[in-house]
Amino acid sequence: MSSTKFLCRSEQLVEGEFVELQTEAAGKPLFLVGTRYQGHPRVWMNSCPHQGRPMNWAPNRFLSDDDGRLVCAAHGAVFELDEGRCVSGPCQNAELRSLDLTENDGEVLFAVNT
Repeated sequence: MSSTKFLCRSEQLVEGEFVELQTEAAGKPLFLVGTRYQGHPRVWMNSCPHQGRPMNWAPNRFLSDDDGRLVCAAHGAVFELDEGRCVSGPCQNAELRSLDLTENDGEVLFAVNT
């Protein structure tokens, strides 16, 4: 069984911009990276599948390529924004771990297993 938990206000996720988010689930902190892609919220664990390092190079600072895709600051892996799949770099075809999201009344919520 699952329920939902507040993650952020909808306006925090802007098309073409990446933002660092933090919340808690099952008593553990979650460090996340979020954006909006084709109007829909996208949020992944802030951990590159190559070596588990954070994607950002400084607090709330993320790299992107000329196509607006997320780039891991540690190793240059490039991730597409639809499914979070690595399209270039040391972890090609690996996927970022995403959260199951809903958006309602100006809030982005994520599924929590109970």
